[in-house]
Amino acid sequence: MKKKLLRSFALFGAVLWTGLAEAQTYEHLQVASGFSADVIANGSGSALSSTTAAVDAANYNFMANNFQPTAAAPPAYALPASGLITSMVNNAITYQLGSLTGNNALQVSAQNGTGTISFSNAVIASRLYVIATTGSGDATVSATVHFSDASTQVIPDVFVPDWFNSNAQPIAAWGFGRVLRTTSALENPENNPRLYQLVLNILPENQLKTVTGIQFTKTSSAAGIVNVFAATAELTGACPSPGSLTAVATADAATLSWTPAIIVPSGGYDYYYSTSNTPPTASTVPSGNVGPGINTVSLSSLNTGLQHYAWVRSHCGDTDNGPWVMVTFTPGQISGTYTSGDISTLYVVDEPTTTTATTCPGTLTINVPAGYQIASVATSYTMTTASNGWMSEQRSVLRCLTTNTGEAGVSSGTGNGGTMAYNRTGLTFANGATGAVQFELRAWRTYGGSGCTTGYNKVNNNSWTVTVTYAPLNCTPPAVPTASAQAFCQGSTLSSLTATGAAGATFNWYAASTGGTALTGTTVLTATTYYVSQVVSGCESA
Repeated sequence: MKKKLLRSFALFGAVLWTGLAEAQTYEHLQVASGFSADVIANGSGSALSSTTAAVDAANYNFMANNFQPTAAAPPAYALPASGLITSMVNNAITYQLGSLTGNNALQVSAQNGTGTISFSNAVIASRLYVIATTGSGDATVSATVHFSDASTQVIPDVFVPDWFNSNAQPIAAWGFGRVLRTTSALENPENNPRLYQLVLNILPENQLKTVTGIQFTKTSSAAGIVNVFAATAELTGACPSPGSLTAVATADAATLSWTPAIIVPSGGYDYYYSTSNTPPTASTVPSGNVGPGINTVSLSSLNTGLQHYAWVRSHCGDTDNGPWVMVTFTPGQISGTYTSGDISTLYVVDEPTTTTATTCPGTLTINVPAGYQIASVATSYTMTTASNGWMSEQRSVLRCLTTNTGEAGVSSGTGNGGTMAYNRTGLTFANGATGAVQFELRAWRTYGGSGCTTGYNKVNNNSWTVTVTYAPLNCTPPAVPTASAQAFCQGSTLSSLTATGAAGATFNWYAASTGGTALTGTTVLTATTYYVSQVVSGCESA
């Protein structure tokens, strides 16, 4: 018989933020109905007597700092009785937990199970922040925002991580212990469990509507128990911010894009970018401004491989600016996600090593641009159990087939049934690789059946991602190739052009003698001058 492995949970408390001029204004959403479980032990007596349900399937609960099951003093590391939580992601965002003596969590455990929290205060919001977690495995939910005019907005596929060891969503809080509901035994695990901050972006067309509630529906089949604790609104304001800010980066440049604010600002949009995460203030001079009808801006001469931060706000007047909206990006970074289905695990009797082969790996190819080489690798994925499989029986390792190198150690799971998130950064084993670089994720299980199958443990489809940070090659550019005047029939494409260079070289054709982007082979030729470079071993000539 398998022994039950236990997990743990924590929160982080602090003071209420009151707001600053020209910054986001936040308001707690006051839950009038919808909480279905009391998962916070409090007062004198056992945890069982002051709760109605556990956070997870292993019977663990939160506890308040007035919880006193014995004559001993209450634990100093418990949840403050005020219930105020400050987000570790942004200390301007705070949350107010529900009553310690009544139901204080919306809990959903079954697939297609649903619950709705309704609010008593009327707020008009551009964004909603929710703190939630799952016990005994990850889960995915669909969030439906309800408005006072009876309309709704559905936000699908919101991932809620398991409360142990995950970085798959921003961590809103940790730092408090937990209590075993059946025995009132206290624990204080370091940096675990975790409470996550989920962001629900309100579409511009809904940002002038009053939010009345949020419905959560569990869409995943895994065993994770969803626990939703509180929500805070980012108010729309008179000068609302633009929405859906994104960044697409190349080696040394990036393009910022956003959707227009619901009230188009007469002064357009200010933008500011930096390699520091220190946000701009009301007195910060923006990096630039674009007109009210423009929703994109290009940034150039950026540092390759270094994380950048960018902010955009509405400029409604000389003294009327909206809140800054932020996005992060890293020039010289490429990500690829495996989308070919769940990856099977191979049953092994002996513990696998970093070079143990498997007949059912997943493979991903990352194309590093010419003139650059890999400087570091990051990877993330989730593995889910089934048929009495355990997370502690999961084994996995990332290898680079191009360089025949791999990670220094095999990753192992912990716990019983559920979904476990894996996340590793700063891997150096593929450094120096160029061109099309192939990675392989090898996954095993130490229990259940034989051969390769997804029936006991598997890597979930769409969860495995490889992110490569690249840097310029340390190389000597080859000589310039040669080419002569050429004539072609009308409609011929650039792939018809020929040049002479080094053995094994590839050629890039351009419309200008310096700078610019290489033309594609399908470019239709015109009567003009084209310029050619050659690439040898990843290094490009003039």
